[in-house]
Amino acid sequence: MVGQDSEFRKLQVTGGSTIIVSLPKEWVKSNDLKKGDVVSLEELASGDLRLSPLQGPAMKQVVSLDCCTYETGLIDLMIGAYLSGADVIKVSCDGEISRKTRANVRDFLRDTRGMEIEHDDDKEIRIVSILNPSELKLQVSINRMYILISSLVGDALAVVEGEDVDLLSDIEDRERQIDARRLLLERQVAASLQMPSVEKRLAVDRFTAMEHANIARVLERMGDHATRLASLVREHSTVIKIGADDMPLKAIPKWSKELKTIVHNMYTRDVGLIHSAKLELAKLRDDVESAESDIWTGRGSAERLLCEFRISESVRRLCAYSVNFAEALLNMLMHDKLEKFES
Repeated sequence: MVGQDSEFRKLQVTGGSTIIVSLPKEWVKSNDLKKGDVVSLEELASGDLRLSPLQGPAMKQVVSLDCCTYETGLIDLMIGAYLSGADVIKVSCDGEISRKTRANVRDFLRDTRGMEIEHDDDKEIRIVSILNPSELKLQVSINRMYILISSLVGDALAVVEGEDVDLLSDIEDRERQIDARRLLLERQVAASLQMPSVEKRLAVDRFTAMEHANIARVLERMGDHATRLASLVREHSTVIKIGADDMPLKAIPKWSKELKTIVHNMYTRDVGLIHSAKLELAKLRDDVESAESDIWTGRGSAERLLCEFRISESVRRLCAYSVNFAEALLNMLMHDKLEKFES
């Protein structure tokens, strides 16, 4: 689609073989360019070219936060700076930095990836990025989130089937890892939208990058329900009376199989298998929901009935979000199949 502000210029041949195109005068003036200056050309993943004035040494993006002013919401602001692509986050104070602020910084470092403290004194903490956003493929974080979610659900099912509850001793740590991977992926996507060099190295265009971000958010929601399911099993394992062959636990192996199919086909790109898995998951979601009414007809304590209903709800939502995952992946694959032709 051609924008309203687009200009059209003819390609010209000079010197018998060199093809050139003139630049808009206003663009040249606004960037203070003159004859003999050098500009850079970058090919984007979409095949388009981006023309930019030649820049000097790469400039670092810095966010400065006064922890005396923002002490209440400091960690949220640090996360926002991280997602926006800040290379350096400075946390400073006119007086001495409080223990609460230092605890917030530790939480931030625990909940993110690729950030380290470069400088730390009484009045300033300087956090820097040590991870190049283009070094790690987006699919790596997607795979890691999937593995963590599957392990949480699988271990919860194993405990219900008789395994030791210690299998679920690190639920909170696994949840933090899922959230951290989502944040890292969104930071990479933001970098790819801002820098053509990152976009090219990650081998994604803008649409594909945004769909990866959508998938990461879906997986984070799945992680929330996997965590909730595992926590319910850990805390109420002695009162849960659902058998592994009964709904909703009966749905978990099927959910796991179809989700694995979807994740695997992020690489093999078999649209038919992804769509089939989506339909199976949608049916499974409906089957779990249909069986939920039976929970309240059984006999048992209020604690048991409520716990079993919440387990069912989490399994149902895992299926529903897996359907969303499949839809986002289908959108991405269809975008890759777009072909340009002259109308």
